[in-house]
Amino acid sequence: MLRCLKALILAGLVTLISVPASAGEFNAECRGYSPEETVRCAAVKQEPPGGVREALAVWNCESGFGVEGYHTDPYHGPFQYLRSTYATQFWTLEDVRGWFELSPDVHDVRSNIVLAVAWAAHYSWAPWDCA
Repeated sequence: MLRCLKALILAGLVTLISVPASAGEFNAECRGYSPEETVRCAAVKQEPPGGVREALAVWNCESGFGVEGYHTDPYHGPFQYLRSTYATQFWTLEDVRGWFELSPDVHDVRSNIVLAVAWAAHYSWAPWDCA
């Protein structure tokens, strides 16, 4: 994690690791935000290990703050999911899927972000190599 945070600082992206004062600053479903704000919202709402900072660090490590990685490999979206992993997590987290009205499409940026953060909150960041 420190390596990723150091990369953030060196890249001049320090503002990405500021944390909102409270969960009340975001709407309940983390809807209508930029990808960065969606990561923050999901982390505030779901409380994964390491909170907002770790969620941002994993996103940076996985896709360089991208929303769709270069497509010669099988990984997709901000958190670089395999389609099969996304589907498994999507169907496993029924409460999250329903509350946030997530899409089964791995390319849906909001759903990709919210599902990754929710999975980390329920289980851990273990599926991501960067965690």
